[in-house]
Amino acid sequence: MHKLSSSIVRRALLPTEARLIDESRQAALTERYLLPALADLEAFFLVVRALVDTELEFTLPAKQGKAYPLGQCLEISQAAHHQLQRADLRALAMSASARTGHAAFVAFRRAGGELRQVWGDLRGEFFQNAFQLGTLYLDVSNDTVTRSKPKVEILPFAEARFIPIADYRHFLRVAARYWHLRIYPNHVLPELAPYCPLLYVAPDGRMMLGDATVYMIALTRAERFEPSELILRDAPMPPDVFRRARAGLAGLAKMLPDNPEQGRDMALRACREYRRKRWHVAGREIGDVIGAVLAINAKLVPATAIRPTTIHSDHVSFAKKVHQMNTNDLIQINGIEYKLSELSEAARRELAMLQQTDARLAELQRDVAICSTARNAYANALAALLPAA
Repeated sequence: MHKLSSSIVRRALLPTEARLIDESRQAALTERYLLPALADLEAFFLVVRALVDTELEFTLPAKQGKAYPLGQCLEISQAAHHQLQRADLRALAMSASARTGHAAFVAFRRAGGELRQVWGDLRGEFFQNAFQLGTLYLDVSNDTVTRSKPKVEILPFAEARFIPIADYRHFLRVAARYWHLRIYPNHVLPELAPYCPLLYVAPDGRMMLGDATVYMIALTRAERFEPSELILRDAPMPPDVFRRARAGLAGLAKMLPDNPEQGRDMALRACREYRRKRWHVAGREIGDVIGAVLAINAKLVPATAIRPTTIHSDHVSFAKKVHQMNTNDLIQINGIEYKLSELSEAARRELAMLQQTDARLAELQRDVAICSTARNAYANALAALLPAA
């Protein structure tokens, strides 16, 4: 289990940080209002989750190829927080237990009980969005990694094994296990490296700068860009990765390094320069940084994708699977090989249209993924700027 670094204990609370605040007061309120009604609270939050499911299963039926609710802990948590602000919750049809839980929740909040959305490392296995409810850990998206788990989990915060991300080494340990990506120091775009010191590479070749989230950018700024500098000191990124990333960034930045070694030196100098200019205190706003990174990723992701050799079509029953074998002029359709040169002109036209349609579908799916990431980032940035509820 990870231990909290001394810097986390000393510094001010970061946006969405997985740490209890005002612990003694919240413990007293939790004991008075929440602990006597834990089963009823679970029933109430299951009602809230049902409202969320009704909304999101229609608007976000899938994310990154996974059917709802997989991978949507942020979206579910944000939607649940919105539902909890509704003035008409009391009027909803609920069981007696859920109604008791709702009454306990309302009384707790009126007495000054804390409800705060938090994000961090859950049990060293994956990143999770959840809530601090008094001194309880409340997860209304508990089934977004393993679908068979209960939708709602309520635990004492201290027992949840839910901790804040301490630095980029900690982030990398969880990300490598959870996302199955290759991750390198950002030695290709030094201008943004102090804010986003990582480059992700997906199995299909797509690249993305990271990590453009409110928490991670606030973390490195709170510690004067030192967390970024530590990760950027690593060995230069592999030359082949650097070349592909540099080609994908062509035209998107004023100055790109010529090689990984130069990029490493430039990224480290940027950290020191930004620190000297005190940009960790009064530099670019987090929302502006996120916007800049998202704009770059919107170009970098599709530019670095290695197009698959297999074309899938879910909407054409005849050609569920088409694979072109360029070396011998063969194509494979539904498990049967045909010579491309022997197909009729009409068949070749239909095949070409099918391939173009699949390519366009792939582009649209990437656009949806990019827009979804952008929306979440803007929502997080807005949440960090809103006054406390």
